[in-house]
Amino acid sequence: MPTLNLHRLRVFHAVARRESYSRAAEDLHISQPAVSKHVLDLEEELGAKLFHRLGRRIVLTEAGRLMADYAERIFVLADEARRALEELQGLERGRLHLGASSTPGNYLLPRALAAFQARYHRLEVSLDIMASHDVVDRVIRQELDLGFVGATFAADLHVQPYMEDELVLILRPGHPLASVRTIPREALEKETFVLRDIASGTRTIAEAELKTRGITIRRLLELRSVEAIKQAVAEGLGISFISRYAVALEVRHKVLAVAADPNLRFLRPLVMISRKDARLSPAALAFAASVRKPT
Repeated sequence: MPTLNLHRLRVFHAVARRESYSRAAEDLHISQPAVSKHVLDLEEELGAKLFHRLGRRIVLTEAGRLMADYAERIFVLADEARRALEELQGLERGRLHLGASSTPGNYLLPRALAAFQARYHRLEVSLDIMASHDVVDRVIRQELDLGFVGATFAADLHVQPYMEDELVLILRPGHPLASVRTIPREALEKETFVLRDIASGTRTIAEAELKTRGITIRRLLELRSVEAIKQAVAEGLGISFISRYAVALEVRHKVLAVAADPNLRFLRPLVMISRKDARLSPAALAFAASVRKPT
């Protein structure tokens, strides 16, 4: 089928809405014969009759009712798109509510937000940091415009790549295992693992990766925050898996060490999520464009 002629469709939509060729012609500021010609051309293009004539009235055929419904939806979306672009080009006010899990929220998004607010300084922007599953739930409930978490799959979500993260094994500097290129399973199982609560995406990935390697966590110290974990490991209370972004400063200043064993480094995608059927605000569209990972 050839590409649908949108001008003919708009003329048909006007006739269907006004139930009159003459009134549609007045609305469109064209002649009535021109309106009739456009409708006839559209019928020929579609291979279907769109109107019946009953005396001096016209009524939609079944095919006409179907096309009128689609035409209404097409032009509503087109108007929304035009308004969104107009708002985006003059983005001066509005509110943007973001949510993120610990790693993107604490260590990645602040820099992106600083650059964004420097450009759109009149926007009100808030960022809530919470467990990954809470970010997902609040995006689905439309309490957040955008969320940033580890890879997640839900039918209600639109998921886009944001950044790739690497989980690394951290230890206190001088720990006997820090420089070992291949750490034996038995040695790891003697260690205390300092991890976040069970809702943490980092913990979920770390436990799953260890399980595939046949490694069991036998001693666990559970703490509520990444900063508490870093302090505990630095004090020699145990070892932990954490995002490389979260420990860059501590590693640079030799407060913490990253294990030399390359088999104990796990890649994970970080993604940007929004509700699939939601119309993003101009502010959300602008921020998404500013951080979206190139494909």
